[in-house]
Amino acid sequence: MVRETSSTESAQGLDLSVDLAPNNPHHLRLVNPVMIASGTFGYDGYGRGITEDMDLGELGAVVPKTFTPSPREGNPEPRWYPTSYREAWDTGDILFLNAIGLTNPGIEAGLKDVTPGWDRWNATYILSFASDSVEQFGEMASMADKGTGYQAIELNLSCPNVADGSLFGHSASLTAQAVAAVRANTDRPILAKLAPNVPNIVEIARAAVDGGADAISLCNTMPAMHIDTQTCQTVLGNITGGLSGPGLRPISLALVYQVSKAVDVPIVGIGGIFSGEHAAEYILAGASAVQIGSANLVGLNAPWRILAELKDWMRQSGLSNLQGLSI
Repeated sequence: MVRETSSTESAQGLDLSVDLAPNNPHHLRLVNPVMIASGTFGYDGYGRGITEDMDLGELGAVVPKTFTPSPREGNPEPRWYPTSYREAWDTGDILFLNAIGLTNPGIEAGLKDVTPGWDRWNATYILSFASDSVEQFGEMASMADKGTGYQAIELNLSCPNVADGSLFGHSASLTAQAVAAVRANTDRPILAKLAPNVPNIVEIARAAVDGGADAISLCNTMPAMHIDTQTCQTVLGNITGGLSGPGLRPISLALVYQVSKAVDVPIVGIGGIFSGEHAAEYILAGASAVQIGSANLVGLNAPWRILAELKDWMRQSGLSNLQGLSI
């Protein structure tokens, strides 16, 4: 189900609603632009730890963890650095790295056992999936088109933490083919999630739109590593991983700005959003919505806090809506 603008927000004179698929007959209307990013929905990526007082329907949308064609065990431990995100934030050590490796039960089990349960929450859900071939993307889309519990699909074309994860996100041609294969098998709204470490992000974003994407998500984590000079070992079991958190925000903001000037579809900004003003930065850069990632790992209540802060920023700025704010 897709929620309408709440009466509380209307009474406050604020309209935060956004349509992430204005050119799709089904649309993807969100009550506000604050979303939960894939991989950070609860402790397991699929909602573990979300409590009854956390009303997911108050958020724009939720993107649970990515499914792949077959089950994946993930990368060797340790998969996180720092191991305590809360401690890192409190101490100012904001080097957030992860190398989870897309641990998941596979798309078939996911559609059978996981996604139907999402209907119990009054929220808008977006299915995330990834593959290593154009044909598999099409097959997964065909399976997903018959699935329940979600209203749209986000294509993870750019995960840096698996061997084949950057294949599509680094090629305009493969990006277009992957999106087109999905579009041929579903009429649901499609978001294409792209990589930051590419020579020409505009070329790849245009290819995604040409393939049939209704919106662009920017961006995935940046390939990175860190070495502990006391142990003389890398801090991740996979050696390298993805940089998230505040260090990613300036990179992603620049990409959002570039792509928003080049394509005529909504942009979803992702990377280092820890406050309402960070979210506002993305809106000003040209994003229509934002996804909260690393902040969820510091505290699962982060999206609700950030949404409240974004509303405060709007009031202080004398804004009743977020339309047409890009610089």
